[in-house]
Amino acid sequence: MMNLALIVLKSGQTLVSQSDELDYEPKVHLVNPYVISGKTKITLTRWPEYTDDTHVLLRSDDLLTVCEPTELVIEAYCKKVGKKPEDFEVAEEEKEEQKMLLTEEEGSIRNDDSYEPQYREEPDTSW
Repeated sequence: MMNLALIVLKSGQTLVSQSDELDYEPKVHLVNPYVISGKTKITLTRWPEYTDDTHVLLRSDDLLTVCEPTELVIEAYCKKVGKKPEDFEVAEEEKEEQKMLLTEEEGSIRNDDSYEPQYREEPDTSW
């Protein structure tokens, strides 16, 4: 199941879309992406312009960040695409599986210019 995400592009545009992270470049698969505009009244506009394509791929180089949209944005998006907010809710057990910390491997720190961080996933027990 795809998640509903708020995507901030390096270009400064903010999108809301169903999204799925891929294991390769292009890194993000978007379905029905919309540009968000407005402060007091949210307006959603199809993105990218001038195409009827509903599936769009983004490279990680284009992304600034990906996060969860506010309830107001979720409601506007659902109205626009004809879905319900619960269609995008991730089950609690799936959320628990997704919560991971990235920690550096012991002994991976080097004092020369060839340092390359190496990370491993560990369950985040602080939540």
